[in-house]
Amino acid sequence: MEATEITEVRIEAPAKINLYLDILKRRSDGYHEVEMIMQTVSLFDVVTIRKTDDCDISLTCTCKIADRPQNNTAYIAAEKFFAHTKIENSGVNISVKKKIPQGAGLAGGSADASAVLVGLDRLFSTGLPKNELAKIGEQIGADVPFCIYGGTMLAAGTGTTLKPLPAMPKCWMIIVKPSFFVSTKGAYEASDRCVSMPRFQTASRLISAIKAEDLHGIAKNLYNRFESVLNLEEVSEIKGMLNKNGALNSCMTGTGSAIYGIFDDEEKAQTCKKVLSTAYDQVFLATPVK
Repeated sequence: MEATEITEVRIEAPAKINLYLDILKRRSDGYHEVEMIMQTVSLFDVVTIRKTDDCDISLTCTCKIADRPQNNTAYIAAEKFFAHTKIENSGVNISVKKKIPQGAGLAGGSADASAVLVGLDRLFSTGLPKNELAKIGEQIGADVPFCIYGGTMLAAGTGTTLKPLPAMPKCWMIIVKPSFFVSTKGAYEASDRCVSMPRFQTASRLISAIKAEDLHGIAKNLYNRFESVLNLEEVSEIKGMLNKNGALNSCMTGTGSAIYGIFDDEEKAQTCKKVLSTAYDQVFLATPVK
């Protein structure tokens, strides 16, 4: 009996948060050396890829695509996949159902790109190992390789040199996306003007807490250098609200503007979500994803 050809795949693409983010230096090529600990969380976009007969890549999204579809990370991922595998594209439609807020430091675009790579690998039965998919992903964005692997990872270099860490202990997170956006390019330019700013800490204490499954130790050692670089008043206000309403600690993710708080009790997290939802439209309850 012949195997039934797969004509459609559906992939959940999880967001990421930064438990730790430090900028070490600006390289001569304009990129930045960073040290990060990243964690996938249960806030998902859903990417559906379907074979078509029009010999083209088409893209639909529940959110507005600001520019040409060809500039979208999901579209670029499909182009890179077909170029790498040398598969002649008979046509695919990529449908993205967005839930991860855009411009939030949650890697929504990178998550979608990684889902397209994983989905096309399944759809065309290419059987590429994760490290090969990650290599393709590097050409799209620095967070794409991490999004392919997921879980808890230490990232170095430009963010693409990854080392697995033990899974986070059970906890709950409230993620808040304020109405303003932060330009990633502008944030790194601001960091270049703060070269004399001393390093707050290294990632070693946080790594030790993760290995010890010490949630309070993890929360105590959350760090994002962009908080002090950008010094955004509303970020500080949201962190204060999260901490006041039961979070063990809170932190901005990526270059912002989303902020999350870590909770050791689901009921406290749910109560905090209700409180924050009276002031902000985009408030999410999530848990770590392995």
